[in-house]
Amino acid sequence: MRFLAGYVAAAGLAIAAQGTAGAQDLGPLMPHVGGHFTTAFSNRFGPDAESVLAFTAVTADKLSIGYVSSRGLAATRNIQAADRQSSSAYVLGYASNMPLTIPGTTSMGVSGTTLVELRTTGKAPLSLVYDAQLSRIPGQLTLVEKDIRIPMIVENQLIQVPAVHATGAFAAGDKSGIADFYILDNKNNPLMLQSTIQFSWEKQLRSERIIRVTAGASMRSAMEQSLSTLRKYDIYGLHFDFDKATLRPESAALIKDIATTLKNNPVWTLQINGHTDSIGDGAYNQKLSAERAASVAQAIVAEGVVAARLTTSGLGETQPKGNNATLDGRALNRRVELVRTDR
Repeated sequence: MRFLAGYVAAAGLAIAAQGTAGAQDLGPLMPHVGGHFTTAFSNRFGPDAESVLAFTAVTADKLSIGYVSSRGLAATRNIQAADRQSSSAYVLGYASNMPLTIPGTTSMGVSGTTLVELRTTGKAPLSLVYDAQLSRIPGQLTLVEKDIRIPMIVENQLIQVPAVHATGAFAAGDKSGIADFYILDNKNNPLMLQSTIQFSWEKQLRSERIIRVTAGASMRSAMEQSLSTLRKYDIYGLHFDFDKATLRPESAALIKDIATTLKNNPVWTLQINGHTDSIGDGAYNQKLSAERAASVAQAIVAEGVVAARLTTSGLGETQPKGNNATLDGRALNRRVELVRTDR
């Protein structure tokens, strides 16, 4: 199963050969306080939604993370450093009633030991923890290819990150499952970049993809530079409630950055364009994108920017940047675009 291939071809981004990534400095992808991962996911509860995972503490013994999703879930979790090194059990997802620490498991990806074994032998054991009751199903990973790269937005730039591709087969009693995984090729940080899992007892696939990584620092300098030179800037860090135009609290820092940029450049005026993916009715998507653009403008005005400097438009699904047939392509299409209108 090559779930990523359609997007790579559509974006014109070739999967390129490269060396082992273990010694590479992967910057924002390494766990650090303030770092954020944004994921797109779909499951039995519905189609594309997004979540934000933030590192709240990073010590020699553990990682502490906070998780929020556009469907309203908020959860916290600690992951023990020893488990990130050697565990062979991977927890799928988050729930408010799951334990803060689940010993003997990882949550953001496989362990370093699993990745090394997979690369060197072509196989590695892995169990999946698949519900809030911590039910497990054992299985095995099989290497499909290594020394590849896949596209990801890192600090608002689309780059290629090193990965290995593996499939998985799982079974326990009358339950079974198959999986397709892309794992960050770094034994110190083997993140699950993309996963697609089909369990025998579920009709819907469980799909998840990290779509954006930020170090947690302000993006204002990059925004201002792009608006100064290119006169436009695409924003992926604004988060809305699922299928609504309500900005989520984690968007506040970026709204302040936009407002500060406008205050520092008092002659600038902006058009705020909302964009969606192609899921659902086109007229509905246009309406939703217009409402989201208006919400962004209202939030900027609330930060002290004169409303007359802003206009808004909803473009819906009419200007895609990625392949709407893929989870990550649709995530690339869901964006807010700032365009300077002053002359």
